Amino acid sequence: MVAQLKRSKKPSEGWIYDQVFDAILEQRLLPDTKLTEKDLCDVFGVSRTIIRKVLLRLSLDKVVKHRPNRGAVIAAPEPDEVREIFEARRLLEDGIVAEAARKCTPEDADVLTDIASREHAFIHAGENSDAIRLSGDFHLRLADIAGNRPLRELLRQLVAQTSLAIARYVPSGSGMCENDDHDRLIAAISEGDVRQSRDIMKRHLTACERRLMLDTPEGSKNLHAVFADGVAAQ
Repeated sequence: MVAQLKRSKKPSEGWIYDQVFDAILEQRLLPDTKLTEKDLCDVFGVSRTIIRKVLLRLSLDKVVKHRPNRGAVIAAPEPDEVREIFEARRLLEDGIVAEAARKCTPEDADVLTDIASREHAFIHAGENSDAIRLSGDFHLRLADIAGNRPLRELLRQLVAQTSLAIARYVPSGSGMCENDDHDRLIAAISEGDVRQSRDIMKRHLTACERRLMLDTPEGSKNLHAVFADGVAAQ
């Protein structure tokens, strides 16, 4: 049985959703991990009604699937689905980065530079989960600069699905590939160079896709261990 963690107040549905979504982004929850309602209720100290609402929202984001006789599991995208995810990102982020290049301020560029710098530091330290999270933050920040909230929400879902694809198809222990694509994007966007920004983004996403190779998904993790720090701080 999963032990219930001590907390100062009962978590809200939105907070639990964010905790699970972030755990997927950071690859603390891996593809095919089973999300039992009982364990999640015990971990977060809430009712099954709240957990079911959270799982429904995550299924709408296509990062959780409900399977017959298994209940909810973290989605494990198949190769064809992965190709569609990256094609969708190329189409979506082509417009996002073009608009970001038109609207980027010096302050925006400073924020992007800070994110990229911290991402590089985590890559060099071998902290892949943090590096992946910051990589996603970088792309979402571009959507913030572009100023289109519906596009940002679509990208947020695709970024999470990309994280699942990386978790499933990049061999364990291979680490993150260091590259300067984000730095080049910052330079092009800061100069307002729409054409160059679009070209760099397209090549960047294509290179990320080509890194993936079919592999057996990693094993699941204990839900209590995944959420221990977040729940303790709640």
